Amino acid sequence: MKIYMASSWKNANDVEVIAQVLREHCHEVDCFTDESTGRYVFHWSQIDSFENLDAMNFMHDERSQKAFKEDKKWIDWADGVLLLLPAGKSAHLEAGYAVGKGKFLVIYQQKYPKGEFDVMYGFADLITDDFNSVTDFLKNKDKKAVSDQIFDVMAVYP
Repeated sequence: MKIYMASSWKNANDVEVIAQVLREHCHEVDCFTDESTGRYVFHWSQIDSFENLDAMNFMHDERSQKAFKEDKKWIDWADGVLLLLPAGKSAHLEAGYAVGKGKFLVIYQQKYPKGEFDVMYGFADLITDDFNSVTDFLKNKDKKAVSDQIFDVMAVYP
């Protein structure tokens, strides 16, 4: 499976560890922190003065346009999104865009704090605090994809 990791820079270490584990399980993973793949990596620290920016003029900055296009490219490439919580608005928009494109969504957090939830998490195919559930879900999703491909070939060649 091709997986897009959506999260926060605050979780960068966890994102990198999870991406590596998923790769060890034979998945292709886009990790927004990893420029070794040739990916454009954008970090908020590249912006000089936040106090002069708002949502409208921020999107006119070349770096933010490049980051948007890069993230969209990788979401479009992926079969689904693993949203690692806690995460901010951007990661949640990425997850929503992916679901709208018909991709699967897995939401994972090691421990869900009481009082933090959202009804729109109903779009998720899986919400869990157990990483083994994530890998099991992906393994089953991968098997179904192979099965569907075989079925498609059989339909063409009866």
